[in-house]
Amino acid sequence: MSNLSRITIGGNLTRDPEQKEVGAGRSLVEFTVACSRWNRRQKEEYTTFYRVTVWQEHLQARILAKCAKGTGVTVAGDYDPVPKEGVDGAVYHNVTQPSVEFGARQKQVQHSAPRQDDGYQPVDNDDDIPF
Repeated sequence: MSNLSRITIGGNLTRDPEQKEVGAGRSLVEFTVACSRWNRRQKEEYTTFYRVTVWQEHLQARILAKCAKGTGVTVAGDYDPVPKEGVDGAVYHNVTQPSVEFGARQKQVQHSAPRQDDGYQPVDNDDDIPF
């Protein structure tokens, strides 16, 4: 029997996903999800940070295309029960081998500027305005 722990979390990305080359033509994508909850007794909000590591290439491409800081995601994956402290002093819990579902707030797609030959002609009717 393995000592595998599965976890499902929902929250928002704390920054844009980062792709890293690890050698031998392999890469990974890392991002951090912040999950906040309210403690009614102490009347405080607690935030837990989960660092997610994605090795699957097809999922890396989807994450890089759809996610940015603030994107809502739901992640299910293997949970590393030993938290690690980051350079910023925050404690991070690690999730690997994830499946990721994207929330309503996703990365905005950059649309190209309208072409000049699309038939649009600006109308200058300032002469008809009574004020």
